[in-house]
Amino acid sequence: MATAPAKPPAKGPAKASGGKAAKRGRTKREARAAELEQAIVGELDQLRTFVHQIGARFLERLESETVQIREAVEAGRGAPDRLSHLSLMLEALRAVRVKPDKGRLKDLKRVDELIVLLNRISQKLQ
Repeated sequence: MATAPAKPPAKGPAKASGGKAAKRGRTKREARAAELEQAIVGELDQLRTFVHQIGARFLERLESETVQIREAVEAGRGAPDRLSHLSLMLEALRAVRVKPDKGRLKDLKRVDELIVLLNRISQKLQ
């Protein structure tokens, strides 16, 4: 069995690996990295707060509009074409497909679009 040829010796002088300048540079880099990490963590904490606030306001709006639609449905008993409007609303409600357990943005968008549609139809009931 043949052996691999020996590696030729390195050319030029060997580099020092642990001088004061190298340690000082590493310390500055480590300090800068720690500073950046701290700034990023602070920004991420703030982003997390924004996500909670935006999500809460969005859900409050959707819930409020849902209550308004329900009130319009209950109050619009004498509206012309009531039956066709109610049928459209029920059809739209049953047609929406969401997977709430996944927490997807597209599901929120579908619910938002549904509420907009239901709102438009419910205005015709008044």
